[in-house]
Amino acid sequence: MKNSNLKIRIIGSPGSGKTYASNILSKELNIKTTDLDNIFWNTSSTGNRVKNDYINRESRLNSILLNNSWVIEGVYINPWTFPTFSEADYILVIKTNKWTQYYRLFKRFFIRKFINYRPKETLKDFKNLISWSFQYQKDLDNFIYGSSYSSKIIIIKTSKDLNDFLKLFN
Repeated sequence: MKNSNLKIRIIGSPGSGKTYASNILSKELNIKTTDLDNIFWNTSSTGNRVKNDYINRESRLNSILLNNSWVIEGVYINPWTFPTFSEADYILVIKTNKWTQYYRLFKRFFIRKFINYRPKETLKDFKNLISWSFQYQKDLDNFIYGSSYSSKIIIIKTSKDLNDFLKLFN
């Protein structure tokens, strides 16, 4: 199915399934997907991650927003990402059970430990991510219930919810 003018922003906590959902939508709707981590971070040849500067992030994001269709996913609710919300036709908020999220993060951490993933993640990094994720969920709820985008927001809790969303475009 081809959708020539469809813009979807996906947001959710780490481990919620944003990347999974964006890949499904990209495949089913034939729309290119962008992970905001790839814009926010610059990964050097040594595998170290350094934040891209604001101008670089904004420039790269603006070039994506010029397209007629896109799927953009990421945790970011920051001024540099506000245009992704205002220009989106739909904002999908992935709200997975917290224990499922923590399991996925734990699994991701251990898989990355064994595949020589760069950048290296430490147990301290993992612990910080879990703590940050807990606070982020509160920030996400504030965004959902306090934003001016309520007419665009669709809550996705299960694969069935994602499939139901896709049925809008059949």
